[in-house]
Amino acid sequence: MILKSVLVFSFGLLITGFKVPPEDTSLFSIGRSKDANEIHYALNLDEYNALNAKNPIQVYWIKRTRKNKIVPLTWIQQKFAYGIVYLSKSENYAKFRLAAYDKRVFELKKNKNNEFKVFTMSNNMEVEVDRVFIHITGGTFWIPKIPKVELYATLSRTDKKIKETIIP
Repeated sequence: MILKSVLVFSFGLLITGFKVPPEDTSLFSIGRSKDANEIHYALNLDEYNALNAKNPIQVYWIKRTRKNKIVPLTWIQQKFAYGIVYLSKSENYAKFRLAAYDKRVFELKKNKNNEFKVFTMSNNMEVEVDRVFIHITGGTFWIPKIPKVELYATLSRTDKKIKETIIP
């Protein structure tokens, strides 16, 4: 049974092409009150160190509860929770939303320092996303109770740090 699970997991990695991204490609992360594990969103670069136009952002876990092990999202997590739904994409830009929340649109583009960052709108102002924190107070795997989500970001115009509380 264990061998079968390892083979299925390994085959899944081959199909998705998961590779551990370099640390300096991180865009933002999602933390949760459930445990210390984090979901990370990173630039997905091709062999020429350019943005991968087909899949510009790689999403993966850093399992803090397992000695910071880096693992890909499962298929279910990609399709229904933390995965990305691209609305448009190119060599320099991507517009997307998260699989579990269609009320917020994000954009991957270069900032004023010519670095790729993720942006969204917060209180009618463009912000650079730093991290997200999801408060989970129970529920089930498929329907967790989430009373609030906190968006930590930087105002694009002034570099001022902000926190927005989102009630889903």
